[in-house]
Amino acid sequence: MSTKRREKVGENIAFVIPEARPKTAEAAPEPAAPQPAAKTGVGYTTAAIFNTNALRGKADELQREVDSLKARTQELESDRGAQLLDAARIVPSRWANRADASFSDQEFLALKAEIQDAGGNVQPIMVRPMEGEGERYELVFGHRRHRACLDLGLPVLAVIKPLGDRELFAHMERENRHRKNLSPYEQGQMYRRALAEGLFPSMRALAADIGRGSTDVSEAVRIAELPQAVLDAFPSPNDIQFRWAKALSDVCQRDSVGVKARARELRAERLPAAAVFKALIGAQEGRGARRSCTQERQLALREGRHAAIRNDGRHVVIELDPALLPAERWEAFEQVLRQFVG
Repeated sequence: MSTKRREKVGENIAFVIPEARPKTAEAAPEPAAPQPAAKTGVGYTTAAIFNTNALRGKADELQREVDSLKARTQELESDRGAQLLDAARIVPSRWANRADASFSDQEFLALKAEIQDAGGNVQPIMVRPMEGEGERYELVFGHRRHRACLDLGLPVLAVIKPLGDRELFAHMERENRHRKNLSPYEQGQMYRRALAEGLFPSMRALAADIGRGSTDVSEAVRIAELPQAVLDAFPSPNDIQFRWAKALSDVCQRDSVGVKARARELRAERLPAAAVFKALIGAQEGRGARRSCTQERQLALREGRHAAIRNDGRHVVIELDPALLPAERWEAFEQVLRQFVG
């Protein structure tokens, strides 16, 4: 047996082991991506409360919207919308504020022609049901549109709304004032009726309720309270202006008989409204007071005596020869005069 040793695979292979390196500080590990913190019991409860409150707030908001829609629906159902009604079943309000002249002037005729061309009123009027009257209604506003449809034999488009007396009055006054302005006379007539029927305790309360100044209301009432003879002297009472109210009222109080006499004379002359006003108050013009009218009638009496009847715009004056009317006959003359004047 040979003594030569057989080399095994792997023998005579040297392994060099490097020297150990000195220890250095270990590199800091890469920071990990942030992870959502796990909710604790308290955190979870807070989030749940927040979400619940948000949902509750939204629910309240939706409920308010629902309530608002319900209220609006009820209001619309109450009004019953605009519908065609028989114009003959609608009566003017007892506080109707349109003078007769408002249904014959050019503006009304133009409105009537427009409604005829359209086959009816496009802008609805407002009425309220009359209790115990069946299908009958009282006008709130739209008197001119209603009259036009009535004259033309057309049904009238109307909104039906239940209203109390004071609500009706306020609706009527405001609507008509903003549409075709009511004349001071028409406003005054309306206010007088409302006050006479006790709808308002005072003129001040009326003014506050309709949102007007008390001065406007009082001047309108002054115009409406002028004597009929004075109103008739103007082309139309609707021509009397607010700024004339106090002067006309004052002169009527100072000289009621004289103003009425002048007014009757002026009515026949058919003067413009401004001229009538100046004549009634004896306005200053030019070199002095211009008399509203000057008329005179000479009378031939017995025994060659004469008398005169003169209207100087302020008074009717009878001029007689003193011999015709001595003092002892004044009483007899007074009795004759009383019978004549009435």
